[in-house]
Amino acid sequence: MDPFTNNYILFWVCIFGLCFGSFFNVVILRSLSNESIVFPASKCPKCNNKLKPWHNIPVVSYLFLRGKCAFCKEKISIQYPLIELVTMLLFAFCYIKFGLTWNCLFGVILSSCLLIMTMTDLKEKLVDCNIAIGLGVVGLIYNYFVNSAFLDSVYGLLAGVVIMELLARIGYLISKGRAFGEADTYVAGALGACFGLVGLIQVLFYTLLASMVFVIPMFLYRQLRKGNRAICILFILFILSALFYKTVLQNWYSFGLLVGLGFMLSLLVLKNLKTEHEPLYLPLVPSFTLGALYFLFF
Repeated sequence: MDPFTNNYILFWVCIFGLCFGSFFNVVILRSLSNESIVFPASKCPKCNNKLKPWHNIPVVSYLFLRGKCAFCKEKISIQYPLIELVTMLLFAFCYIKFGLTWNCLFGVILSSCLLIMTMTDLKEKLVDCNIAIGLGVVGLIYNYFVNSAFLDSVYGLLAGVVIMELLARIGYLISKGRAFGEADTYVAGALGACFGLVGLIQVLFYTLLASMVFVIPMFLYRQLRKGNRAICILFILFILSALFYKTVLQNWYSFGLLVGLGFMLSLLVLKNLKTEHEPLYLPLVPSFTLGALYFLFF
């Protein structure tokens, strides 16, 4: 394909991404309020005036209206143009990575579902399980017709459900409640159906890394405020020992030090969780999304 044609297609992919992003905003907001995503027509959430067609042009309308409602002049959430731009970028990345193929369409559907679920999880700690179920069905169909890996897709789905349920129920042993919400199990199962068993394991690993980026700093900050310096010191020693083992000396002694520090740190963390009156909660679906998108694109 010549560069002009490729750029022409990419331009329209970006336009479609902006338009779908505008629709995703409706899905995100109305799924939280249990409203139909079709009716009524778009309206201002403050004054309830129906928006005109020129008020719904992705990004452009927000800039033209200077981020305010055309009727009541209330501020419009920055979420609207951000979701539109993020959707445009996701669509563009899918086309650049896969071209006009079934893989591109699969990537568009996957990233769209993850984006919607991420936003509802961040806003209200709620996830529409129907979206996750639909994504799982898409994964099964995709792997059956495109990848010829239907059994691997089924194994991935089952593994995602089993792994997340086992981890979630460990929470009953620690804090008398599930470690994760039920929706996280649906999302893990859907990702297993999309990527297969081996792909799921890698996605879960990236999800763990993404979670650590958000969870660990907040957890350590809370421990410092409560005066639990032992956990913070052990965590620093554990990280230093891991770096030492990985970059300087790899033998049984350095590995044993790493495992010993990790075991002591785990015991202290579990002990703290058992006595925690207000457990630290952060949405898990955003970490799933980062892990899945990293695996998909890179």
